[in-house]
Amino acid sequence: MSDQPFSCRVVEEISCQRQAKSWAWFLDIDGTLLDLAPSPDSVAVPAELSVALSRIAQAPNHRIALVSGRASSDIHRLFGHIAVSSSGNHGAEYLDGAARWVHDSAREFLAEHDRIKEVLAPFPSLFPGTLTEDKTYSFSVHYRHVPRELHQTLAETLAAALQGIPHIQILPAKLCWEIRPAPGPTKADAVRTLHARFQKVLPSPTLAVVMGDDRTDEDAFAAVEGALTVHVGPGPTAALYRLPSPAAARRFLECLSRHPSGLASC
Repeated sequence: MSDQPFSCRVVEEISCQRQAKSWAWFLDIDGTLLDLAPSPDSVAVPAELSVALSRIAQAPNHRIALVSGRASSDIHRLFGHIAVSSSGNHGAEYLDGAARWVHDSAREFLAEHDRIKEVLAPFPSLFPGTLTEDKTYSFSVHYRHVPRELHQTLAETLAAALQGIPHIQILPAKLCWEIRPAPGPTKADAVRTLHARFQKVLPSPTLAVVMGDDRTDEDAFAAVEGALTVHVGPGPTAALYRLPSPAAARRFLECLSRHPSGLASC
């Protein structure tokens, strides 16, 4: 668990120490850039965040990738007006410039998609407050509004209902169960894949920065050797640095966006 605060000054100092010539930013969305909301559809992208990301994305030698559990279509709905790359569904979907592709496991998951959807259909009635989210290449079962005393029963009922369906795994997230391909990609795969593509177009050496708030982001923190890893919010983490909240993460990006080219001025 790290209590080292993260700031523009930290990035400037390490950029100089490593003589960085370019920067690759791998950013989670919910709980990192955006405050958690009652439902995935009710989030809002603050105007100042859009401006900051746009400035950084347009700066020479900077590339941004949004790495999220959201579907790629949902990422595009929120951030499609900004020139960023993305990976949706925890590494199942990719968008980088004109290139779009899916992980091999995503196709196998599609074969079971309708069966999973049918199994999940009764859950909002069985456990009022449950929200099931169909993301094509995965499902999320949100239980933020389910009484706490029913959380364990919901988990056990979900596992029993899905037992026997091949090529899937059930993974915990923040007040949510993720139903994803098995074996399948993780956010670490997403970061490694996009980092490798970025390195082909960015001058070396490149400083990678990975920011996230959830258990799924812990995989991403280990993806690139030497990356600056930043956990947003409270809780245990393997990240090197911490920001206290999504609002603090947005303030950091706003700070960075004022002079992104200044990171190379040592």
